[in-house]
Amino acid sequence: MNSVTNRLILRCGLLILVVAAVYCSTLKHGFVWDDGDIIVTNPLLEKLSNIPRFFLAEDTIEGSTGYYRPITYISFALDRALWGTNPTGFHLTNLILHMAVVLLLYRVIAALFRRENLALIAALLFSLHPLTVETVNFLSGGRNTLLSAAFALLSLLCYIRNRQLMAVIFFTLAIFSKEFALLLPVIFFLYDWRLRKNGIRYRIHIPYLIAVALYLTLRSLAVQSANFLSSINVFHALASPYLVARYALNMILPLQLQIIYDIHPRLPIILFCIVLLGLLLTAIYLLRRRDELFLPLCWFLLFLLPVINIIPLNSTSLMADRYAYFSLMGFVILLAGMVCRGKGRSGAVMTVLLLTFYAAVDLGRNRLWGDELSLFTGMTVEAPNKFIGFRNLGLYYYRKGDIPRAVHNLEAAGAKPDNNGNFLIGDAYIFWKENMPEKAEKALLRALDENPGNTELHLLLMMLAQQRGDSVGAREYRATLEGMVGDVEGVLKSRAMELCRMGELYTTKRQYLRAEIYLWQAFQIDPGYVPALIDMGSLRAELGAGDEAVRYLKRALALEPSNASAHHNLALVYRMQGLQAESALEMDRYREAEAVSKAKGSSSGQ
Repeated sequence: MNSVTNRLILRCGLLILVVAAVYCSTLKHGFVWDDGDIIVTNPLLEKLSNIPRFFLAEDTIEGSTGYYRPITYISFALDRALWGTNPTGFHLTNLILHMAVVLLLYRVIAALFRRENLALIAALLFSLHPLTVETVNFLSGGRNTLLSAAFALLSLLCYIRNRQLMAVIFFTLAIFSKEFALLLPVIFFLYDWRLRKNGIRYRIHIPYLIAVALYLTLRSLAVQSANFLSSINVFHALASPYLVARYALNMILPLQLQIIYDIHPRLPIILFCIVLLGLLLTAIYLLRRRDELFLPLCWFLLFLLPVINIIPLNSTSLMADRYAYFSLMGFVILLAGMVCRGKGRSGAVMTVLLLTFYAAVDLGRNRLWGDELSLFTGMTVEAPNKFIGFRNLGLYYYRKGDIPRAVHNLEAAGAKPDNNGNFLIGDAYIFWKENMPEKAEKALLRALDENPGNTELHLLLMMLAQQRGDSVGAREYRATLEGMVGDVEGVLKSRAMELCRMGELYTTKRQYLRAEIYLWQAFQIDPGYVPALIDMGSLRAELGAGDEAVRYLKRALALEPSNASAHHNLALVYRMQGLQAESALEMDRYREAEAVSKAKGSSSGQ
């Protein structure tokens, strides 16, 4: 190998070593936050044969998100096939992807500006910049960004080297990982215009337009609300200059990073940020002939466009560190350019000092992502006026069976101004289930203040009043409900059916806490509702509580002796318990019940 190759290998090895030294601790981390719903309990990830379905499926958690990222889900499915539900494997994949992004950024900068030292310093600064911590640590929230960034940089590198077919392929993979990469052709244009100086090659861009058209077509089929442009709100966009300034400040001095940001900019601050943004745009114009400044400034601003709330994000916060991962690449090129201007060894000293500072911040923030207790506690400390940290912490304690701490944090969440009716209703169910009707009523009444026309709230308050023996209050809520829907009994019956359906859905998704709460609600409507008893029996069986499952199923059969589903499920539970004779007997009863049901169906059809 020649000296050039040796230097390249040494520099790449240095980049890998630096990333590994700071982020190797993440391999001990568990699944946190949305990881459970998106990765651990997602039934679509259990079989690789489900991969084609990802291209017609929306990125969902509890409901529609508007996101479409099939390549990300393919990566999760591959991890599941390789590692099962061991979080170490998933974190290893994130770590390798961040290393890949760092190496590719190094090669892209070197190819763009033909300055190896600039490229190496920029890659080093990017590799450890604290703004990347969330992306590397957060599996379900960061994987899409890492994949998209890696494929986008591969596409750009191939574009620079005139390998157009590979550039299109990687671009397609990038946009199907995350929508950020849709902006990459702008970088292609800037490269052709400013660095190649041979004019823009319009014909070369046609395949990229075809890839975008394919992406938008499949996205429109998968996503419930496919037209994200319809959500643009001029009022929301007023916060955009502030967000640009805040992201820039976090890049310059990353000491105010937060897991959840509490963003409420006042008008004078917004006006000041508008002035700053104007100065930035002026600088971009004035520096348009200085490629090493013009292109990074454009890169920085371009990749902030999707996350500065011009198009409102489906998120509990206007800001997130992972949103700035792409934009940070432009910033580190600018910062590296300033470092490279140092004379003698001053540039190397400045780089070491910055990396040491970044590493110290990284190690502290890595610990926040170690487990859900530290993460959610960190949310409450960093954003004490937002509900989400307290609610997440409350649910964490509830799952652990620590009811006093769960109630304390859920009540704290309920008192925050940004909490909304849907979360308050969920908290009310927990209070009610834990025999705290006063707290449940308080949460429901606050939700009712926000949405007085919500029939579910009146229904719940009526049922809660009945349970507490408040006949006057129950009659008042019932009268209001009758004025809204007419047939209250019909509403109760429909609600019980819907609750059972939701319980079944979340049992299938292995989100057992939610499933139990839905089924518990059905019991409040009708304690003898057979479908709810059967579903609760199935849930208890899933949780390994065989004796409880048997009790629920036997109770269902006491009310409906010929219920085939109850016999079938009871046979399965007995089999799980090793009671083969009892299982065989229940399976025979299931077949008899099925035969009778089919016979009745045939006679009624005639």
